[in-house]
Amino acid sequence: MVNNANDQRRQSFRLGEGAREDGGTSDSRPFVGDAGRKSEGIVDVATVTIGMVAFALAVGFLVGFTVFSIMNVSTWLTALLWGGLGEAVNVWWFSLVACTVGGAIIGLWTWWSGDRVQPLESVMDQFRATGSYKTDGAIRPAVSFLLPLVFGGSVGFEAGLTGLIAAGCCWIRDELKAAGLRAGAVADVTIAASMAAIFGTPLAGIVAGAESAPHDGRYVLEEPDVNDYTMRRGAKVVLYTAAAFGAFGGVALFSSVFGTPGGLPRFGAITATGAELLWVVPCIAAAYVMTLLYHASSRLFAAVSARLGDGRTGTLAKPVVAGFAMGAIACALPYVLFPGESQSEELMLTWTTWSAAALIATGFLKAVVTPMCLNMGWMGGSFFPSIFAGTAAGFGLAAITGADPMLMVAVTATAFLSGVVRKPLLVLAILLLCFPFEGILWMGLAAVAGAALPIPRALLPRRS
Repeated sequence: MVNNANDQRRQSFRLGEGAREDGGTSDSRPFVGDAGRKSEGIVDVATVTIGMVAFALAVGFLVGFTVFSIMNVSTWLTALLWGGLGEAVNVWWFSLVACTVGGAIIGLWTWWSGDRVQPLESVMDQFRATGSYKTDGAIRPAVSFLLPLVFGGSVGFEAGLTGLIAAGCCWIRDELKAAGLRAGAVADVTIAASMAAIFGTPLAGIVAGAESAPHDGRYVLEEPDVNDYTMRRGAKVVLYTAAAFGAFGGVALFSSVFGTPGGLPRFGAITATGAELLWVVPCIAAAYVMTLLYHASSRLFAAVSARLGDGRTGTLAKPVVAGFAMGAIACALPYVLFPGESQSEELMLTWTTWSAAALIATGFLKAVVTPMCLNMGWMGGSFFPSIFAGTAAGFGLAAITGADPMLMVAVTATAFLSGVVRKPLLVLAILLLCFPFEGILWMGLAAVAGAALPIPRALLPRRS
């Protein structure tokens, strides 16, 4: 009897979503549907819609506050090691020792815990494919997320944080469902809220929820029917928007209470005019070379990682080798370390004291070190270090040419990041926070070019 009643309620809802008993279709489905029934009348539809949007705002606010809290814990721990112990020791080879020891600790932790931070794309793919994302508790993933960052890894925040928050929100959703409440949106808006909080702009969260990469274009924002209801694409974009702005509010509250800045650097306006704008072309060309270098390095270190294997020896050896190599490079070029968000602001103030060769070498080597980290046990994201790599190379090009540095940085960073992640709208949404809106034409051109320029098949990862 219970199953029959549930079947009748589901059928009633599906009829309300546009299907008629006579086999025809209509557009009478509610804007945001609740489970088990169809909405009746404009007041009912408005009530459901407002309730879901308010819920998305609340979840986004909580996600934003939590994400920014964890990001600042990472920043404080990093400052304790590198600013406290590093400055106290004050030897030129500190990075070599710290990164090698960090690699050993990461390897031992990974072997003992069995926990590995999943890339952002894997988190999104798993959630879209299954409607859920789970981790083995919260402590192990949190430690796995923090270790590479604290020991100076050239990796970003977004991968580990999004996985942690997505798993937590899916757990909350499942608990609410077990209690008889239908709250699928609590997990559905997680990625949008996390991205908005990590990058400090609601637009990044909205686009992250709505944009599909070329390799996963089969997804059209229709997750599996894990809660006995589906939502139209327009409804989901509304919820993504609410969650993103809620997350931004959570970040703002944390910053106002604790007085901690964060997020992406803010650069000055582009002042180039006339023929000087032609420097856009060599900037895109340099970014394309960096993109090829990034993907070639990723393919190389993926092969090395596969050769070493995932057994005890390989798990321990990979992060040690990567840490030693990264630390050795950092002895001469220290900015190849860390995600790069605070380093970008430092570079903006000090780049004129650098040689052009050092700036360009930092950018190009960071394009190698980041995929090395990601494939050799120092797991994290690629967004922040890629932005910094493009920034350093852009300043280097400005030092050589004498062109407007903001033009060179904006175009090089945008084109390189777009070449790495292959999502031009998301890249533009993120970097519009770094550069004034007046530069959108040149940034848009760079984003499209970076994503459109081909990557040779030999450099792409092998598909299983």
